[in-house]
Amino acid sequence: MTDNHYDVVVVGLGIMGAGALYQAAKRGAKTLGLDQFAPPHTYGSSHGDTRITRQAIGEGEMYMPFIQRSNEIWRELETVTHRQLYLATGGLIIAPEGGGAQFHARSDFVARTASIATAYGIDHEVLTDQETMQRYPLLKLRPQDIAYYEPGAGVLRPELCIQTQLEQAVHYGATIHTNETVTTYETTARGVRITTNKGRYDAGRIVLAMGAWLPDLLAAEHRPGVDIYRQVIYWFEAEDITAFTEHNFPFVIWIGDTAADFFSAFPAMRDGLQGVKVLTEQYAQTTTAQTIDRTVKAEEIAHLYHMTNTRLHGVRDKLVHADVCLYTVTPDEHFILDFHPDSERVVIASPCSGHGFKHAAAIGETLAELALNGRSTLDISQFSLARLKTLE
Repeated sequence: MTDNHYDVVVVGLGIMGAGALYQAAKRGAKTLGLDQFAPPHTYGSSHGDTRITRQAIGEGEMYMPFIQRSNEIWRELETVTHRQLYLATGGLIIAPEGGGAQFHARSDFVARTASIATAYGIDHEVLTDQETMQRYPLLKLRPQDIAYYEPGAGVLRPELCIQTQLEQAVHYGATIHTNETVTTYETTARGVRITTNKGRYDAGRIVLAMGAWLPDLLAAEHRPGVDIYRQVIYWFEAEDITAFTEHNFPFVIWIGDTAADFFSAFPAMRDGLQGVKVLTEQYAQTTTAQTIDRTVKAEEIAHLYHMTNTRLHGVRDKLVHADVCLYTVTPDEHFILDFHPDSERVVIASPCSGHGFKHAAAIGETLAELALNGRSTLDISQFSLARLKTLE
């Protein structure tokens, strides 16, 4: 057995790959993690200072075991490392009463989320527009708006979550190669042969957790209908930043009358970027990881400030920072967690359609289980690759 032979090789060390590498190494496997950049970085889908996490998942009950297990893993990591990865800031989901636009392929998202919260005994309230603004006077709701409020919801620190899992992976013996690009892989009688721009490696199994770069290694016939979208995250100056800090301001998911009205705002971390983080989402124009435009234009900034000003008090028309992010989206906006159709030596994790980060710790554990045991503890039957062909 050569030094270049591993039980598991993980390609892509964003939040999903970092979790897979950590969990596989923790189980005693000889593991290698490869990334074409140096994570945590700002080129993919796993950055942005804060990422939303919710306890009641309106996208569907099949996600509940993932969020529950993820929360356990975050707490375990916090205990071991003495770092705060997860802050319970509280969270609001605002929408017109009776519906609004679909969100993550689900209609009437507030009612769906409240129903799941009730079924699982999760503390929550459904508030009127006036009740919401009385509690959070920085918000500007319309009379027809209602809000689902979850006090136990909050934010994860994405860069720290990635860094922590990678450090723990190394602690358990994993090898990490950054700034190294996988060019090809092939399955063999004994495993998988991986070729990069710097060398070759053999593995028992490979995990592809490459996000928007997955098309580089996965043929088009195995990912029908999957699209990549450019999104932009903005931080605007606040009149009083302390009013938006994590102890005073929750995250806000704002579902409007149409998909174009979607808006989200985040609490400002005291040790993070000193601005109010806001974003919208666009699904009109696709891109690729190689051709994405990473320049944020003046008209984009002006549009987002206008959206912000109609929904929030206390935000100035001065950009602090902006980042581009990639969403890799399936036709039904659910995940892919599966083996490659041609070989169970290849495990695929992607795409997460803009709502995967909160589940990433459990997804990492699931990927490690698939790679080491050939099966997972959590039910992934609804996240199969084959289902995409039925959606064409």
